[in-house]
Amino acid sequence: MGRSNFTPQDKLISVADKFGNTGIQKMQGSTVIKYDTLPIDGRTVFDFFQGSAQRNFPLSNTGSDGNRLGVGNSMIVQRAYLSIVKIDKDVITEVDALTIATFPAIVGGEFGLEIANSLVIKSVPIMSWLPEFNKIAENALNTSFEFDTLVAIQPLLEYVATIRVAGQPAVVGSFLRLTIEGVGSIMSPRTTM
Repeated sequence: MGRSNFTPQDKLISVADKFGNTGIQKMQGSTVIKYDTLPIDGRTVFDFFQGSAQRNFPLSNTGSDGNRLGVGNSMIVQRAYLSIVKIDKDVITEVDALTIATFPAIVGGEFGLEIANSLVIKSVPIMSWLPEFNKIAENALNTSFEFDTLVAIQPLLEYVATIRVAGQPAVVGSFLRLTIEGVGSIMSPRTTM
């Protein structure tokens, strides 16, 4: 673009234009937060958002669109974080931050993101999300990871975030939640500024 102040919104509009979706710039700007929650059941691969249309609140907020954003919806993945959620009878009873002491196998894992079967974020160590190693951490509890690149998710394209671990034993009633967030657009029935 040739500008030094290229914003996430600029990136979103630029990518949408390349897909021939010139209407995104007329949609309502918004903060978009998507989360999905999977059981810690001994698996070594957590495929977040895949099949999420079948997981209702409080496990996921993707709704019937599942791992696709609806028409007119888009987002830039700016940040992500993991949390350990304890659920009993569809009620969240406890939320804990991910630490080396509590879940070393998950902390030793890697994060990746695919959009439309193309790998767009590859092999990011989860350990880099912890405050000790996180370049944006401002305190000892910050486990939110901010990506160096602005990755755009366009409407109707499937996205899957994968966390690969060496081996995490099952923990009954405990779930791993991935939350991704950033700026985006939502369907607007009339032009907005």
